[in-house]
Amino acid sequence: MAAAAPAAAPAAGGSITFPDDYPNSVKHFLLIGSLGCVVGAVVALYFNLNRTKPSVVHSLLFLIGATGAMGYYAMWTGLGAVYKTTDATPRVIFWARYLTQFVTQPMLLVVLSFVGKFDTPTMVSVVAEDALLVMAGYLGSTTVAPVKYLWWLTTVFFTVLISYQILPTAAEAHAVYRNAVYATVVCLALFNFLWLMGSEGSASLGLSQEVGLYVIVDVVLKSGLGLYLLFNYDAVCDGDEEISSQQYV
Repeated sequence: MAAAAPAAAPAAGGSITFPDDYPNSVKHFLLIGSLGCVVGAVVALYFNLNRTKPSVVHSLLFLIGATGAMGYYAMWTGLGAVYKTTDATPRVIFWARYLTQFVTQPMLLVVLSFVGKFDTPTMVSVVAEDALLVMAGYLGSTTVAPVKYLWWLTTVFFTVLISYQILPTAAEAHAVYRNAVYATVVCLALFNFLWLMGSEGSASLGLSQEVGLYVIVDVVLKSGLGLYLLFNYDAVCDGDEEISSQQYV
């Protein structure tokens, strides 16, 4: 009977605790996510410090990696997660995931805006739309069906809207930028799919499967895409500052 007491605590709506309430695979995936983001942050910082003139793109990529690493560390320790008991079945919701997305995804779109030389209305639009996208996903994670699926449809709408605005900018652009745009669109679409299939949505995926797939997609977006842009920065930007200050006046 004593052994059942710890298991009953989460069911009562208590906070997730580390390490008791996480399967080992979930802990490992979260740690991998944190370390993967650390790599991206360290490389971006190193590249930026070794430039004759610091770059906005390098600085933002460092901040993206650092924020992602902090978010995954919070989830790894149990700080960034809650046990949701109001849905059809109890499930783990990682609120720190949405906080990191709210910070990092708009920054990534700013990076694309600088590299792709967006005009001011396009940059402001896609950044604001991405913030609304993440907010809708979080609000959906706190509610139950059918309301939560309306929030999910809102995230899909903003994903399509962002894609509609940034895909045309890649048509005649440098191959590095074009690949970065395509990767961003694919990752945003996969996040919507994982929301629907994971704990926030239908819970068709187990927690370990959901976290593992999410970490792969997220690290590809934050660190993989960041490293790709870092190593090809001079080629895609011709060695110049990525955008003139006049463009955003």
